[in-house]
Amino acid sequence: MAGLPDDLTADWPLEQQEQTAALVNAVNNELTHYPSKPADMDGEQFNLGHAGTSTSNLFMGSRTFYDNVLGYMSDSDSSNIDRLGHRRWILNPEMQKTMFGMVYAAQKDGYSAPYASMYAFNRDRSSEVSYDYVAWPSAGHFPQELFAAGDAWSVSLNPKRYDKSRISDIKAELKRERDGRTWTFDSGDTNKSGRYFNVETSGYGIPFAVILRPDGVEKYGDDDTYQVRITGLYDNSGGQREVSFKTTFFRLLTSPVARYPIQLDKGETVQLGLRNGAQKIGNTFRSSDKTVATVDANGVVKGIRAGSASVSVDDYLGTSREVYIQVRDKGEKVSKWAVLDYAAAKGNGLVDASYDHSYQKPISRYEFTGLAVQMMETAVGRNLYNDDVAYGNSPFRDVDDWRVTLANKLGIIQGTSGSKFTPYDTITREQAATLLLNLYNAAFQLSSGTSAFAPAGAELTGKVKFGDDGTIAAWAKDNVYKATALSLMKGTGGGLFTPKGKLTYEQTFVILQNVFKVIEAK
Repeated sequence: MAGLPDDLTADWPLEQQEQTAALVNAVNNELTHYPSKPADMDGEQFNLGHAGTSTSNLFMGSRTFYDNVLGYMSDSDSSNIDRLGHRRWILNPEMQKTMFGMVYAAQKDGYSAPYASMYAFNRDRSSEVSYDYVAWPSAGHFPQELFAAGDAWSVSLNPKRYDKSRISDIKAELKRERDGRTWTFDSGDTNKSGRYFNVETSGYGIPFAVILRPDGVEKYGDDDTYQVRITGLYDNSGGQREVSFKTTFFRLLTSPVARYPIQLDKGETVQLGLRNGAQKIGNTFRSSDKTVATVDANGVVKGIRAGSASVSVDDYLGTSREVYIQVRDKGEKVSKWAVLDYAAAKGNGLVDASYDHSYQKPISRYEFTGLAVQMMETAVGRNLYNDDVAYGNSPFRDVDDWRVTLANKLGIIQGTSGSKFTPYDTITREQAATLLLNLYNAAFQLSSGTSAFAPAGAELTGKVKFGDDGTIAAWAKDNVYKATALSLMKGTGGGLFTPKGKLTYEQTFVILQNVFKVIEAK
Protein backbone atom coordinates (compact mmCIF):
# COMPACT_ATOMS: atom_id res chain seq x y z
CA MET A 1 0.00 0.00 0.00
CA ALA A 2 2.89 2.36 0.63
CA GLY A 3 4.56 1.58 -2.70
CA LEU A 4 7.39 -0.51 -1.29
CA PRO A 5 8.23 -4.05 -2.51
CA ASP A 6 5.69 -6.64 -1.32
CA ASP A 7 8.13 -9.56 -1.19
CA LEU A 8 8.75 -9.67 2.57
CA THR A 9 9.19 -13.17 3.95
CA ALA A 10 9.07 -14.74 7.41
CA ASP A 11 12.48 -14.95 9.08
CA TRP A 12 11.94 -18.44 10.55
CA PRO A 13 15.27 -18.63 12.47
CA LEU A 14 13.87 -15.77 14.60
CA GLU A 15 10.69 -17.65 15.48
CA GLN A 16 11.84 -18.61 19.00
CA GLN A 17 13.32 -15.17 19.65
CA GLU A 18 10.07 -13.38 18.81
CA GLN A 19 7.93 -15.89 20.69
CA THR A 20 10.19 -15.53 23.72
CA ALA A 21 10.03 -11.72 23.47
CA ALA A 22 6.26 -11.97 23.76
CA LEU A 23 6.63 -14.53 26.57
CA VAL A 24 8.86 -12.31 28.74
CA ASN A 25 6.38 -9.42 28.54
CA ALA A 26 3.46 -11.76 29.17
CA VAL A 27 5.11 -13.27 32.26
CA ASN A 28 5.91 -9.79 33.60
CA ASN A 29 2.52 -8.52 32.40
CA GLU A 30 4.24 -5.38 31.17
CA LEU A 31 4.81 -4.04 27.67
CA THR A 32 8.41 -2.83 27.46
CA HIS A 33 11.44 -3.04 25.19
CA TYR A 34 13.65 -3.50 28.26
CA PRO A 35 11.99 -6.10 30.52
CA SER A 36 13.32 -7.25 33.85
CA LYS A 37 14.19 -10.93 34.23
CA PRO A 38 11.35 -13.01 35.73
CA ALA A 39 12.57 -14.79 38.86
CA ASP A 40 11.78 -18.29 37.57
CA MET A 41 13.00 -17.81 33.99
CA ASP A 42 16.20 -19.43 32.74
CA GLY A 43 18.93 -16.86 31.98
CA GLU A 44 19.51 -18.07 28.45
CA GLN A 45 15.79 -17.95 27.71
CA PHE A 46 15.54 -14.42 29.13
CA ASN A 47 18.49 -13.23 27.05
CA LEU A 48 16.80 -14.56 23.92
CA GLY A 49 13.57 -12.77 24.86
CA HIS A 50 15.43 -9.55 25.67
CA ALA A 51 17.11 -9.68 22.26
CA GLY A 52 13.62 -9.86 20.76
CA THR A 53 12.02 -7.07 22.80
CA SER A 54 14.89 -4.68 22.08
CA THR A 55 14.71 -5.16 18.30
CA SER A 56 10.96 -5.48 17.79
CA ASN A 57 7.74 -3.56 17.63
CA LEU A 58 5.63 -4.64 20.63
CA PHE A 59 1.87 -4.81 21.13
CA MET A 60 -0.59 -5.81 23.84
CA GLY A 61 -4.32 -6.44 23.72
CA SER A 62 -5.18 -7.66 20.24
CA ARG A 63 -5.52 -11.30 19.23
CA THR A 64 -4.45 -10.99 15.59
CA PHE A 65 -1.17 -9.96 13.97
CA TYR A 66 -3.18 -8.03 11.35
CA ASP A 67 -4.59 -5.78 14.05
CA ASN A 68 -1.19 -5.50 15.73
CA VAL A 69 0.32 -4.21 12.50
CA LEU A 70 -2.47 -1.63 12.18
CA GLY A 71 -1.62 -0.57 15.73
CA TYR A 72 2.04 -0.13 14.82
CA MET A 73 1.03 1.79 11.70
CA SER A 74 -1.26 4.10 13.67
CA ASP A 75 1.48 4.92 16.20
CA SER A 76 -0.29 8.23 16.94
CA ASP A 77 -0.65 8.25 20.72
CA SER A 78 1.07 11.06 22.60
CA SER A 79 4.16 8.96 23.36
CA ASN A 80 4.81 7.97 19.73
CA ILE A 81 3.40 10.63 17.41
CA ASP A 82 6.54 12.78 17.46
CA ARG A 83 8.55 10.10 15.60
CA LEU A 84 6.15 7.32 14.42
CA GLY A 85 9.01 4.90 15.02
CA HIS A 86 7.01 1.66 14.79
CA ARG A 87 5.47 2.73 11.48
CA ARG A 88 8.77 3.85 10.01
CA TRP A 89 10.50 0.59 10.88
CA ILE A 90 7.77 -1.24 8.97
CA LEU A 91 7.95 1.20 6.02
CA ASN A 92 11.68 0.64 5.71
CA PRO A 93 12.78 0.00 2.08
CA GLU A 94 15.70 -2.12 3.34
CA MET A 95 13.44 -4.59 5.19
CA GLN A 96 13.34 -8.00 3.51
CA LYS A 97 12.26 -10.26 6.38
CA THR A 98 10.28 -10.09 9.60
CA MET A 99 8.89 -12.44 12.24
CA PHE A 100 6.10 -12.41 14.81
CA GLY A 101 5.39 -13.83 18.26
CA MET A 102 2.36 -13.90 20.56
CA VAL A 103 1.72 -15.20 24.10
CA TYR A 104 -1.40 -14.79 26.25
CA ALA A 105 -0.92 -13.63 29.82
CA ALA A 106 -3.47 -14.92 32.34
CA GLN A 107 -5.10 -12.12 34.31
CA LYS A 108 -6.64 -12.29 37.78
CA ASP A 109 -10.08 -11.43 36.40
CA GLY A 110 -9.92 -14.34 33.98
CA TYR A 111 -9.19 -12.22 30.89
CA SER A 112 -6.25 -13.36 28.80
CA ALA A 113 -4.20 -10.46 27.47
CA PRO A 114 -2.21 -11.22 24.30
CA TYR A 115 1.33 -9.83 24.18
CA ALA A 116 2.93 -9.72 20.75
CA SER A 117 6.14 -8.83 18.93
CA MET A 118 7.23 -8.06 15.37
CA TYR A 119 10.92 -8.07 14.45
CA ALA A 120 11.67 -4.61 13.07
CA PHE A 121 15.39 -4.05 12.60
CA ASN A 122 15.89 -6.06 9.42
CA ARG A 123 18.00 -4.51 6.64
CA ASP A 124 18.56 -7.59 4.48
CA ARG A 125 17.45 -6.17 1.14
CA SER A 126 20.45 -6.32 -1.15
CA SER A 127 19.09 -4.28 -4.06
CA GLU A 128 18.35 -0.60 -3.59
CA VAL A 129 14.71 0.49 -3.75
CA SER A 130 14.16 3.54 -5.91
CA TYR A 131 11.80 6.03 -4.29
CA ASP A 132 11.34 9.75 -3.82
CA TYR A 133 9.21 9.49 -0.67
CA VAL A 134 7.16 6.90 1.20
CA ALA A 135 3.79 8.22 2.40
CA TRP A 136 1.18 6.81 4.78
CA PRO A 137 -1.52 7.03 3.68
CA SER A 138 -0.12 6.79 0.17
CA ALA A 139 -1.05 8.64 -2.98
CA GLY A 140 -3.95 7.38 -5.08
CA HIS A 141 -6.72 5.18 -3.69
CA PHE A 142 -6.25 4.03 -0.12
CA PRO A 143 -8.40 1.68 2.06
CA GLN A 144 -10.12 3.59 4.85
CA GLU A 145 -9.82 0.50 7.09
CA LEU A 146 -6.06 1.11 7.31
CA PHE A 147 -6.23 4.68 8.57
CA ALA A 148 -8.22 5.99 11.53
CA ALA A 149 -9.43 9.55 12.08
CA GLY A 150 -6.84 10.17 14.82
CA ASP A 151 -3.88 8.79 12.88
CA ALA A 152 -1.03 11.04 11.80
CA TRP A 153 -0.01 11.37 8.16
CA SER A 154 3.65 10.77 7.41
CA VAL A 155 5.88 11.42 4.42
CA SER A 156 9.33 9.83 4.71
CA LEU A 157 11.77 11.44 2.28
CA ASN A 158 14.69 9.67 0.62
CA PRO A 159 17.79 11.15 2.35
CA LYS A 160 19.83 10.42 -0.78
CA ARG A 161 17.70 12.97 -2.58
CA TYR A 162 16.60 15.40 0.16
CA ASP A 163 18.79 17.36 2.57
CA LYS A 164 17.69 16.36 6.08
CA SER A 165 19.98 18.98 7.65
CA ARG A 166 17.82 21.82 6.30
CA ILE A 167 14.43 21.44 7.93
CA SER A 168 13.63 24.84 9.47
CA ASP A 169 11.60 26.02 6.45
CA ILE A 170 9.47 22.90 6.11
CA LYS A 171 5.71 23.43 6.27
CA ALA A 172 2.72 21.38 5.17
CA GLU A 173 -0.83 21.83 3.94
CA LEU A 174 -3.71 19.34 3.85
CA LYS A 175 -6.90 20.14 1.91
CA ARG A 176 -10.14 18.16 1.85
CA GLU A 177 -11.67 18.50 -1.60
CA ARG A 178 -15.35 17.92 -0.78
CA ASP A 179 -15.68 21.04 1.35
CA GLY A 180 -12.40 22.87 0.75
CA ARG A 181 -11.37 22.69 4.40
CA THR A 182 -7.64 23.31 4.65
CA TRP A 183 -5.17 22.66 7.45
CA THR A 184 -1.78 24.38 7.46
CA PHE A 185 1.07 23.06 9.56
CA ASP A 186 4.31 24.47 10.88
CA SER A 187 6.60 24.05 13.87
CA GLY A 188 4.08 25.79 16.12
CA ASP A 189 1.62 22.86 15.88
CA THR A 190 2.71 20.86 18.90
CA ASN A 191 -0.56 19.55 20.35
CA LYS A 192 -0.01 15.80 20.67
CA SER A 193 -3.73 15.34 21.29
CA GLY A 194 -4.86 17.52 18.36
CA ARG A 195 -3.30 19.33 15.42
CA TYR A 196 0.33 18.29 15.27
CA PHE A 197 3.41 18.75 13.10
CA ASN A 198 7.00 17.57 13.38
CA VAL A 199 10.01 16.89 11.20
CA GLU A 200 11.96 13.91 12.58
CA THR A 201 15.43 12.90 11.40
CA SER A 202 16.58 10.10 13.70
CA GLY A 203 17.21 6.54 12.58
CA TYR A 204 13.77 4.93 12.51
CA GLY A 205 13.71 3.17 9.13
CA ILE A 206 13.95 6.11 6.70
CA PRO A 207 15.70 8.79 8.82
CA PHE A 208 13.76 11.79 7.46
CA ALA A 209 10.02 12.03 8.14
CA VAL A 210 7.48 14.83 7.96
CA ILE A 211 4.63 14.12 10.39
CA LEU A 212 1.28 15.92 10.43
CA ARG A 213 -2.13 15.31 11.95
CA PRO A 214 -5.19 17.49 11.29
CA ASP A 215 -7.68 18.22 14.03
CA GLY A 216 -11.45 17.92 13.68
CA VAL A 217 -11.50 14.97 11.27
CA GLU A 218 -14.25 12.61 12.45
CA LYS A 219 -13.61 9.94 9.81
CA TYR A 220 -12.07 9.45 6.39
CA GLY A 221 -15.18 8.58 4.39
CA ASP A 222 -15.84 6.94 1.05
CA ASP A 223 -14.38 8.91 -1.85
CA ASP A 224 -12.97 11.55 0.50
CA THR A 225 -10.00 13.06 -1.36
CA TYR A 226 -7.24 14.99 0.40
CA GLN A 227 -4.50 17.07 -1.21
CA VAL A 228 -1.12 16.97 0.54
CA ARG A 229 1.55 19.61 -0.05
CA ILE A 230 4.91 19.86 1.73
CA THR A 231 7.07 22.91 1.07
CA GLY A 232 10.41 24.24 2.32
CA LEU A 233 12.34 21.14 1.25
CA TYR A 234 15.82 21.17 -0.26
CA ASP A 235 17.50 18.54 -2.38
CA ASN A 236 21.11 17.55 -1.81
CA SER A 237 22.24 19.97 -4.51
CA GLY A 238 20.71 22.91 -2.62
CA GLY A 239 17.69 23.33 -4.86
CA GLN A 240 14.27 24.08 -3.41
CA ARG A 241 11.74 21.25 -3.67
CA GLU A 242 8.21 20.41 -2.64
CA VAL A 243 6.16 17.21 -2.48
CA SER A 244 2.47 17.07 -3.37
CA PHE A 245 -0.01 14.27 -3.98
CA LYS A 246 -3.67 13.30 -3.56
CA THR A 247 -5.14 10.48 -1.48
CA THR A 248 -8.68 9.18 -2.02
CA PHE A 249 -10.11 6.88 0.63
CA PHE A 250 -12.42 3.96 -0.16
CA ARG A 251 -14.02 1.08 1.73
CA LEU A 252 -12.16 -2.17 1.08
CA LEU A 253 -13.96 -4.77 3.18
CA THR A 254 -17.54 -5.69 3.92
CA SER A 255 -18.62 -4.50 7.35
CA PRO A 256 -21.79 -4.98 9.41
CA VAL A 257 -24.03 -1.94 9.73
CA ALA A 258 -25.27 -2.76 13.25
CA ARG A 259 -23.64 -0.99 16.18
CA TYR A 260 -26.01 -2.27 18.88
CA PRO A 261 -26.93 -5.81 20.04
CA ILE A 262 -29.50 -7.77 18.03
CA GLN A 263 -32.07 -9.99 19.75
CA LEU A 264 -33.31 -13.18 18.08
CA ASP A 265 -35.86 -15.77 19.05
CA LYS A 266 -34.79 -19.40 18.97
CA GLY A 267 -35.08 -20.48 15.32
CA GLU A 268 -35.38 -16.89 14.02
CA THR A 269 -33.12 -15.76 11.17
CA VAL A 270 -32.07 -12.28 10.14
CA GLN A 271 -29.90 -10.98 7.32
CA LEU A 272 -27.14 -8.78 8.72
CA GLY A 273 -27.16 -5.35 7.15
CA LEU A 274 -23.83 -5.01 5.37
CA ARG A 275 -21.86 -2.16 3.88
CA ASN A 276 -20.07 -3.72 0.93
CA GLY A 277 -16.57 -2.67 0.04
CA ALA A 278 -14.37 -3.11 -3.01
CA GLN A 279 -13.66 -6.72 -2.02
CA LYS A 280 -16.77 -8.51 -3.27
CA ILE A 281 -15.79 -12.13 -2.57
CA GLY A 282 -13.87 -13.97 0.10
CA ASN A 283 -15.36 -12.20 3.13
CA THR A 284 -15.41 -14.48 6.17
CA PHE A 285 -18.32 -14.64 8.61
CA ARG A 286 -17.83 -16.29 12.00
CA SER A 287 -19.86 -16.95 15.14
CA SER A 288 -18.18 -16.91 18.54
CA ASP A 289 -20.53 -19.69 19.73
CA LYS A 290 -22.31 -21.79 17.10
CA THR A 291 -24.43 -23.46 19.78
CA VAL A 292 -26.08 -20.07 20.43
CA ALA A 293 -26.14 -18.49 16.96
CA THR A 294 -24.86 -19.49 13.53
CA VAL A 295 -24.02 -17.30 10.54
CA ASP A 296 -23.73 -18.46 6.94
CA ALA A 297 -21.46 -17.28 4.13
CA ASN A 298 -23.96 -14.56 3.17
CA GLY A 299 -24.32 -13.09 6.66
CA VAL A 300 -27.65 -14.69 7.60
CA VAL A 301 -27.72 -15.20 11.38
CA LYS A 302 -29.89 -17.85 13.07
CA GLY A 303 -30.73 -18.16 16.75
CA ILE A 304 -30.06 -21.70 18.02
CA ARG A 305 -30.54 -21.57 21.80
CA ALA A 306 -30.93 -18.99 24.53
CA GLY A 307 -27.67 -17.23 25.28
CA SER A 308 -25.21 -14.65 23.96
CA ALA A 309 -22.72 -14.78 21.10
CA SER A 310 -21.16 -12.46 18.56
CA VAL A 311 -20.87 -12.72 14.80
CA SER A 312 -18.05 -11.10 12.89
CA VAL A 313 -17.05 -10.22 9.35
CA ASP A 314 -13.36 -10.36 8.49
CA ASP A 315 -12.52 -9.85 12.15
CA TYR A 316 -8.77 -10.18 11.62
CA LEU A 317 -8.72 -6.38 11.61
CA GLY A 318 -10.02 -6.23 15.19
CA THR A 319 -13.31 -6.36 17.07
CA SER A 320 -15.01 -3.41 15.36
CA ARG A 321 -16.62 -5.80 12.86
CA GLU A 322 -18.45 -7.79 15.54
CA VAL A 323 -22.18 -7.68 16.22
CA TYR A 324 -23.46 -9.03 19.53
CA ILE A 325 -26.40 -11.44 19.38
CA GLN A 326 -28.79 -12.25 22.21
CA VAL A 327 -31.03 -15.29 21.70
CA ARG A 328 -34.21 -15.86 23.71
CA ASP A 329 -36.46 -18.94 23.75
CA LYS A 330 -39.62 -17.27 22.54
CA GLY A 331 -40.83 -13.73 22.18
CA GLU A 332 -43.67 -11.63 20.87
CA LYS A 333 -44.44 -11.19 17.17
CA VAL A 334 -44.70 -8.04 15.10
CA SER A 335 -47.75 -7.37 12.94
CA LYS A 336 -47.71 -8.95 9.48
CA TRP A 337 -47.53 -5.57 7.72
CA ALA A 338 -44.28 -4.74 9.58
CA VAL A 339 -42.43 -8.06 9.21
CA LEU A 340 -40.13 -7.20 6.29
CA ASP A 341 -39.17 -3.68 7.38
CA TYR A 342 -38.81 -4.82 10.99
CA ALA A 343 -36.41 -7.57 9.88
CA ALA A 344 -34.36 -5.08 7.85
CA ALA A 345 -34.25 -2.68 10.81
CA LYS A 346 -33.15 -5.51 13.08
CA GLY A 347 -30.42 -6.60 10.67
CA ASN A 348 -29.12 -3.02 10.65
CA GLY A 349 -29.04 -2.91 14.44
CA LEU A 350 -31.80 -0.27 14.62
CA VAL A 351 -33.87 -2.53 16.88
CA ASP A 352 -31.68 -2.47 19.97
CA ALA A 353 -32.24 -5.69 21.93
CA SER A 354 -33.36 -3.74 24.99
CA TYR A 355 -36.21 -2.14 22.96
CA ASP A 356 -37.22 -5.30 21.07
CA HIS A 357 -40.64 -5.87 22.67
CA SER A 358 -44.21 -4.56 23.07
CA TYR A 359 -44.54 -4.12 19.33
CA GLN A 360 -48.16 -2.96 19.21
CA LYS A 361 -47.91 -0.71 22.27
CA PRO A 362 -47.28 3.05 22.11
CA ILE A 363 -43.66 4.12 22.44
CA SER A 364 -42.70 6.92 24.82
CA ARG A 365 -40.93 10.14 23.87
CA TYR A 366 -37.90 8.99 25.84
CA GLU A 367 -37.64 5.60 24.13
CA PHE A 368 -38.20 7.11 20.68
CA THR A 369 -35.41 9.60 21.30
CA GLY A 370 -32.99 6.89 22.42
CA LEU A 371 -33.68 4.81 19.30
CA ALA A 372 -33.47 7.88 17.06
CA VAL A 373 -29.99 8.80 18.35
CA GLN A 374 -28.83 5.20 17.93
CA MET A 375 -30.11 5.24 14.33
CA MET A 376 -28.08 8.42 13.71
CA GLU A 377 -24.96 6.77 15.12
CA THR A 378 -25.51 3.86 12.73
CA ALA A 379 -26.11 6.18 9.77
CA VAL A 380 -22.98 8.26 10.37
CA GLY A 381 -20.87 5.27 11.50
CA ARG A 382 -19.54 6.74 14.71
CA ASN A 383 -20.39 7.37 18.36
CA LEU A 384 -22.16 10.67 19.00
CA TYR A 385 -21.53 10.66 22.74
CA ASN A 386 -19.15 13.49 23.54
CA ASP A 387 -18.03 15.42 26.57
CA ASP A 388 -19.81 18.59 25.54
CA VAL A 389 -23.18 16.83 25.57
CA ALA A 390 -22.57 14.06 28.09
CA TYR A 391 -21.35 16.34 30.83
CA GLY A 392 -23.39 19.38 29.90
CA ASN A 393 -26.46 20.42 31.85
CA SER A 394 -29.69 18.83 30.67
CA PRO A 395 -32.18 21.51 29.55
CA PHE A 396 -34.92 19.48 31.23
CA ARG A 397 -35.57 18.95 34.92
CA ASP A 398 -37.45 15.66 34.46
CA VAL A 399 -34.85 13.72 32.45
CA ASP A 400 -31.05 13.65 32.37
CA ASP A 401 -29.85 11.49 29.48
CA TRP A 402 -27.17 12.50 26.98
CA ARG A 403 -29.27 11.18 24.09
CA VAL A 404 -32.16 13.48 24.98
CA THR A 405 -29.76 16.39 25.45
CA LEU A 406 -28.13 15.69 22.07
CA ALA A 407 -31.46 15.27 20.25
CA ASN A 408 -32.67 18.55 21.71
CA LYS A 409 -29.42 20.30 20.81
CA LEU A 410 -29.71 19.06 17.21
CA GLY A 411 -33.29 20.29 16.97
CA ILE A 412 -34.84 16.84 16.68
CA ILE A 413 -37.17 17.02 19.65
CA GLN A 414 -38.23 19.82 21.97
CA GLY A 415 -39.60 19.90 25.48
CA THR A 416 -43.32 19.86 26.13
CA SER A 417 -43.24 23.10 28.10
CA GLY A 418 -40.63 25.23 29.82
CA SER A 419 -37.99 22.91 31.24
CA LYS A 420 -40.11 19.75 31.00
CA PHE A 421 -39.44 16.94 28.53
CA THR A 422 -42.24 14.67 29.81
CA PRO A 423 -40.28 11.53 28.89
CA TYR A 424 -43.09 8.99 29.29
CA ASP A 425 -45.70 10.79 27.22
CA THR A 426 -46.59 9.03 23.96
CA ILE A 427 -46.27 10.40 20.42
CA THR A 428 -48.99 10.83 17.82
CA ARG A 429 -48.33 9.98 14.20
CA GLU A 430 -48.63 13.61 13.13
CA GLN A 431 -46.08 14.54 15.80
CA ALA A 432 -43.87 11.71 14.54
CA ALA A 433 -43.86 13.25 11.03
CA THR A 434 -42.25 16.40 12.39
CA LEU A 435 -39.80 14.46 14.53
CA LEU A 436 -38.79 12.34 11.52
CA LEU A 437 -38.11 15.36 9.33
CA ASN A 438 -35.99 16.85 12.11
CA LEU A 439 -34.20 13.53 12.56
CA TYR A 440 -33.66 13.14 8.83
CA ASN A 441 -32.13 16.59 8.48
CA ALA A 442 -29.92 16.19 11.57
CA ALA A 443 -28.69 12.73 10.54
CA PHE A 444 -28.02 13.84 6.97
CA GLN A 445 -26.13 16.88 8.20
CA LEU A 446 -23.94 14.71 10.45
CA SER A 447 -23.44 12.12 7.72
CA SER A 448 -22.61 14.37 4.77
CA GLY A 449 -21.80 17.76 6.26
CA THR A 450 -24.51 19.35 4.10
CA SER A 451 -28.20 20.09 4.60
CA ALA A 452 -30.71 17.40 3.67
CA PHE A 453 -33.11 17.76 0.80
CA ALA A 454 -36.71 18.09 1.95
CA PRO A 455 -39.38 18.91 -0.66
CA ALA A 456 -40.94 22.31 -0.25
CA GLY A 457 -44.72 22.57 0.12
CA ALA A 458 -45.10 23.96 -3.41
CA GLU A 459 -43.52 20.84 -4.89
CA LEU A 460 -46.20 18.71 -3.27
CA THR A 461 -49.14 20.41 -4.97
CA GLY A 462 -51.25 17.88 -6.78
CA LYS A 463 -50.22 15.02 -4.50
CA VAL A 464 -53.03 12.70 -3.47
CA LYS A 465 -54.34 13.73 -0.07
CA PHE A 466 -55.12 11.32 2.71
CA GLY A 467 -58.78 10.57 3.27
CA ASP A 468 -58.51 11.92 6.80
CA ASP A 469 -56.63 15.07 5.72
CA GLY A 470 -59.16 17.20 7.53
CA THR A 471 -58.21 15.67 10.89
CA ILE A 472 -54.49 16.47 10.49
CA ALA A 473 -53.60 19.49 12.64
CA ALA A 474 -52.79 22.59 10.61
CA TRP A 475 -49.32 22.87 12.18
CA ALA A 476 -48.51 19.25 11.21
CA LYS A 477 -50.05 19.01 7.73
CA ASP A 478 -47.06 20.21 5.71
CA ASN A 479 -44.69 17.91 7.61
CA VAL A 480 -46.99 14.91 7.21
CA TYR A 481 -46.91 15.27 3.44
CA LYS A 482 -43.19 16.01 3.36
CA ALA A 483 -42.45 12.90 5.45
CA THR A 484 -44.60 10.71 3.18
CA ALA A 485 -43.10 12.26 0.02
CA LEU A 486 -39.65 11.34 1.32
CA SER A 487 -40.89 7.78 2.08
CA LEU A 488 -40.11 8.29 5.75
CA MET A 489 -43.70 7.43 6.69
CA LYS A 490 -46.67 5.80 5.00
CA GLY A 491 -50.39 5.82 5.59
CA THR A 492 -52.13 3.26 7.77
CA GLY A 493 -54.09 1.71 4.91
CA GLY A 494 -57.30 2.56 3.11
CA GLY A 495 -55.95 5.94 2.09
CA LEU A 496 -55.74 7.11 5.68
CA PHE A 497 -52.90 8.57 7.74
CA THR A 498 -54.51 8.32 11.21
CA PRO A 499 -52.78 11.48 12.51
CA LYS A 500 -54.00 11.17 16.10
CA GLY A 501 -53.05 7.51 16.38
CA LYS A 502 -50.31 6.66 18.87
CA LEU A 503 -46.92 5.77 17.42
CA THR A 504 -46.12 2.16 18.38
CA TYR A 505 -42.84 0.33 18.84
CA GLU A 506 -43.16 -1.55 15.53
CA GLN A 507 -44.10 1.63 13.67
CA THR A 508 -41.03 3.28 15.18
CA PHE A 509 -38.75 0.47 13.99
CA VAL A 510 -40.21 0.71 10.48
CA ILE A 511 -39.96 4.49 10.16
CA LEU A 512 -36.42 4.55 11.55
CA GLN A 513 -35.53 1.95 8.92
CA ASN A 514 -37.11 4.24 6.32
CA VAL A 515 -35.01 7.21 7.46
CA PHE A 516 -31.87 5.07 7.52
CA LYS A 517 -32.55 3.73 4.02
CA VAL A 518 -33.06 7.21 2.56
CA ILE A 519 -29.84 8.49 4.16
CA GLU A 520 -27.86 5.46 2.97
CA ALA A 521 -29.16 5.95 -0.57
CA LYS A 522 -27.95 9.57 -0.57
